[in-house]
Amino acid sequence: MTAIENCLTSDEVFGEYVTELIPQGSFGHGTIIKPVGNKDFDADVLVPMDEVPGWVAKDYVQKLYEVFGRSMTYKTMRSRKKRCVTIDYAGDFHIDVVPFVTRYGSTYVTNRNTDEYELAAPDDFTEWFEEKNRITNGNLVKAVRLLKYLRDHKRRYTIPSVTLTAALAHHVSETAKIVDPGAYKNVANTLRTLSEEFAAHIANYPTSAPCIKDPGTGRDLTDRWEDHNYRTFRTRFTSYAGAIIDACEETDYSKAVEIWRDLFGPDFGTVTESASLTAAISKALTPASERFLDRDFNIPEVINPAYRVKTVGYVVPRKGFRDGPLPKRGDRVGKHRSLKFKIEGSNIPEPYDVYWKIRNYGAEAEQADSLRGDIHRDDGSRMWTERTSYIGHHYVEAMIVRNGVCVAKSRQDVIVI
Repeated sequence: MTAIENCLTSDEVFGEYVTELIPQGSFGHGTIIKPVGNKDFDADVLVPMDEVPGWVAKDYVQKLYEVFGRSMTYKTMRSRKKRCVTIDYAGDFHIDVVPFVTRYGSTYVTNRNTDEYELAAPDDFTEWFEEKNRITNGNLVKAVRLLKYLRDHKRRYTIPSVTLTAALAHHVSETAKIVDPGAYKNVANTLRTLSEEFAAHIANYPTSAPCIKDPGTGRDLTDRWEDHNYRTFRTRFTSYAGAIIDACEETDYSKAVEIWRDLFGPDFGTVTESASLTAAISKALTPASERFLDRDFNIPEVINPAYRVKTVGYVVPRKGFRDGPLPKRGDRVGKHRSLKFKIEGSNIPEPYDVYWKIRNYGAEAEQADSLRGDIHRDDGSRMWTERTSYIGHHYVEAMIVRNGVCVAKSRQDVIVI
């Protein structure tokens, strides 16, 4: 993605209007999966830009196509679609590069065929999905990946990825955690909870799909899902949801594994050498200096489920670069950007203290001897500032301490690309 970004920002025409690319869709949500069979990876990226005076809707894709035509690298890899230019890395993956235009205060993708601006809010979808994923402690992303893989592995039904993703996320709620504290306890429980609820929902719609709203635009995401495909999906998905419930309730381990493998294939549940190596590397990258509230500050943790708090990271404005909340960007941001983290939506009665934990990972940080796990007491501003320096998955976590006890925590992931 960086190479494409450099191509656009340095172009003699497009470079005036473009400063960065932002992942969207499954790439931005973190739900992209390894394709089954001979299919290749499909990643989507947005090209945020303001409306260009004198350009009409069809110009954006066309001029983007011409940019890649001026590149010796991409000239033979490009193709035009209605709303994007595709860069095809033969045999590996392709990237759909989508102009994302702000005009009159709203955001649009552009249709080259109809010469129309089409209202779109993929960043709002990403922010909404990130919030749902937080509720499930990060397990929503994993459940979506599994159900996308099940769809591709079984090949018994079709459902667009964005429709499946939205349908599952719509069934995530704080209420479910109150009714059943184990609803999102782990990946298996989350998979069961969401499969069961979605199956129960579609049981009320035997012939045509229920409305599944895009949280950004309100558009029905089933509008391109034909009725006969939906009916097949309904039958098969209901059957698979039942099998997932059986696997979760099965007390005999070998029988449970048999059910899982019938769903996901004979290799499901095996621990590969590479997976073991990854776990060993992750453990090795834990810095000896990492600090913990209970051990290093003598502050015990007793989380109160009635308390709500949210940590949100914001990209600090910089000339030419898009700012705003990290959740709208799928928590992704480039290197050398300043970030501010704030406490939002707290229902915890004052007084309380805030402790900030900054944790980073990755080979770049390790090579720079800068793996971190430090904790800092807030100065009363309810805000923390950091700068992105190393590629990798990191986080900043706010820990709320009341009467000497940590009663709530909220983590903002930071994925530096």
